[in-house]
Amino acid sequence: MEFSKFCPMCGKETEQLYGDKKKLCANCYPEKNDLLEIPPKVEITICGVCGRMRKSGRWVETYSMQEQLGEKFADFAEEDVEMELQFWEDEEEEIRVRVHAYKGDMKDEFDTRVDFKQDQCQDCAKFNGGFYKVKLQLRGEGQLEAVSNEIVDCAAEATNESRKDFLSNIDENDHGYDFYLSTEKITKKILTMLRDRYEPDIKRSYELIGEENGEEVYRNVVSVRID
Repeated sequence: MEFSKFCPMCGKETEQLYGDKKKLCANCYPEKNDLLEIPPKVEITICGVCGRMRKSGRWVETYSMQEQLGEKFADFAEEDVEMELQFWEDEEEEIRVRVHAYKGDMKDEFDTRVDFKQDQCQDCAKFNGGFYKVKLQLRGEGQLEAVSNEIVDCAAEATNESRKDFLSNIDENDHGYDFYLSTEKITKKILTMLRDRYEPDIKRSYELIGEENGEEVYRNVVSVRID
């Protein structure tokens, strides 16, 4: 014989009760127990230069508000609880989010405010500060301007793949061109391109730039000659 189940809070007959100690129906359970823990205010930090979002100490490639809200509110997810987000701008130009939570027959909703804060990611700070690890010197008797343009295009492709790899500056001088590059990775990409198209003479050296923690710090210098 199967006994009927009644909610002790509202008295309605139900097929299923939820909870551990005090079991309630799907309508009453969310009134006493939150399906999710959503704070009244949520902060999202965006790089003011490249637009990436900081999450768990990393800068992630999410740029639209919808993507950024999805990434942030995923931190509040719980097992077996489905989440839907609505967001809008109120009269005070603040971003408001309504979280709809569903678990089985239960449903709940939470309203919160989102503050978008601006910071600068390390990659953009290095770029704006003229940071570089490798100086590539282009020398030769040929049409160096055309080769220089190819290097710039190759560097742009590398930056599109990773913000850490960038061309910080170009210096045109009486001897040729000097390119200031952020990483060995972008340097390797450019050298591979030059080897595929030309027969360059490539030499490496190092220049002392200072000391750190009592040890000498050197910067790579790559000399490329195309005749």
